[in-house]
Amino acid sequence: MGIRRSVWERLPPPSELALAVLVTAVMAASLNQARCPLLSLLLVIPAGLSLAWRLPHPLVPLAAISVTNLVVFGTAPPPYGPQTLIFGLLLAIYTAAARTAGRRALVAGLLSLVFLWAAQTATQEGDAVDFFPFLVWGVPWLGGRLVRRQTLAAREAGGRAALLEVEVAEASSRERDRIARELHDIVGHSVSLMVVQAGAERLALAPEQQRTRVALETIETTGRQALVELRAMLGVLRATEGDGRLLPAPDLTAVPALVEAMRAAGLEVSLSFIDGDVPPGVGLAGYRVVQEAMTNALRYGDGRAHVSVQVLEELAIEVRNGIGPGGPVGTGSGLLGMRDRVELLGGQLSAGASGSEWVVAARVPLPQGVS
Repeated sequence: MGIRRSVWERLPPPSELALAVLVTAVMAASLNQARCPLLSLLLVIPAGLSLAWRLPHPLVPLAAISVTNLVVFGTAPPPYGPQTLIFGLLLAIYTAAARTAGRRALVAGLLSLVFLWAAQTATQEGDAVDFFPFLVWGVPWLGGRLVRRQTLAAREAGGRAALLEVEVAEASSRERDRIARELHDIVGHSVSLMVVQAGAERLALAPEQQRTRVALETIETTGRQALVELRAMLGVLRATEGDGRLLPAPDLTAVPALVEAMRAAGLEVSLSFIDGDVPPGVGLAGYRVVQEAMTNALRYGDGRAHVSVQVLEELAIEVRNGIGPGGPVGTGSGLLGMRDRVELLGGQLSAGASGSEWVVAARVPLPQGVS
């Protein structure tokens, strides 16, 4: 059963087999012009049918048909040999050009040209300086090389697109991990504050306030259990310094310091800043958007940027920078991660060219009562 399946797998596709049979029939159509038609037919049939395997083995039909063409034309009576052999030769030359590379392509091209030229000059009407063999060889060979170049370019573009897709997915995953870390810090801080306040209030109660004391003890116990479970789920994702302490989650108040750091790195930054109270998650998202936009401006821009942060009815952020000499480059995966972060908060983020500038704009709604 396995041997039978292996034999079927080695057979060429039906379309290739049909093409080979058709070309073989065309090649054999003018064999009556050969000196020995029967012998020529015995040579043409296997050479033509070898075209069925031209895709995996392009040099086999090229060699077989080139030799057959030389033998038939070299023994043909005047004035010339069977002309329909040229169809198989054209297909074999084109296939070899389109499916070989490097030294194999160079050797195959030169040898096929030599055999074609020799077959032309072997006839009594042939001329060693005749341009016809070079034309017959050159057209399919150049066509095959052009197709090969386009195929490789398309394959490379597909590979780059697949790589970009993987990078975008990895960037989104990294951003979600960072959100999880920062969520742990924010929620952990809030729950810890509630536990401490509940404990302090419990200690300040009078002895007769037993029911209130029990309620506060329950709040403390529940809060501590929540912290333990939160650390168990997300603790491994926390960003830590070298001494193992938690890094404080940045917010909008850290934007001026970030701008100063970018100036020290060589980016000319102007800042328009209208501060206001925002929830920790919104402030953190705004800081990350400014950080990513200014990092891209430093890498790919013309060295200048303007940052606008306004907290009014909503958090509005806009970062403008001139486009560098090389134009907008990079995968943009960082901004895709920022877009995920902003959309999780119900906001919108856009990034793109506007004239000679690259503009990153984000808007995040604020909860009612916060401004």
